[in-house]
Amino acid sequence: MTVSRINGKAITLKPNGKLYAGVTEVDWDSTAKSETSLIKEDNGIEQDEIISFDEKFSISGIICVDEAGDEATHSDWGAIRAAYHAKTKIPFVFGMFVGGKPEIVGNLLLLSLSEKTGSSGKATYSASAKIIQDSSLVYGTTPVI
Repeated sequence: MTVSRINGKAITLKPNGKLYAGVTEVDWDSTAKSETSLIKEDNGIEQDEIISFDEKFSISGIICVDEAGDEATHSDWGAIRAAYHAKTKIPFVFGMFVGGKPEIVGNLLLLSLSEKTGSSGKATYSASAKIIQDSSLVYGTTPVI
């Protein structure tokens, strides 16, 4: 049997419709929520039905500040912090960014945000985010950036 490993997935964040760079790690976690029902048609046998999903990201990276001229296409750390405090939905794409590979496209809401500066003096961040389960959420196979 031949086994091929796959490369990890990346996330693209677009606060204010502009690309945010600096993500170094991302973890996706999905938990199904179920509900148990007992109706006559099931002859007294309980039935479990998945009613929704609780999907979250843990994201970390390097804090980036845009260089002059990047303002038209990129957002910097200030935009992420502002979106967090304003409770703004942030569009995202999660996947391998290779044609035909599964992607998740939608909006997320930042639930936590932290900033750290180590001995090297470089600022890093970590955040947790929840995927918003609405009509914008798409599980597809075409990369969207």
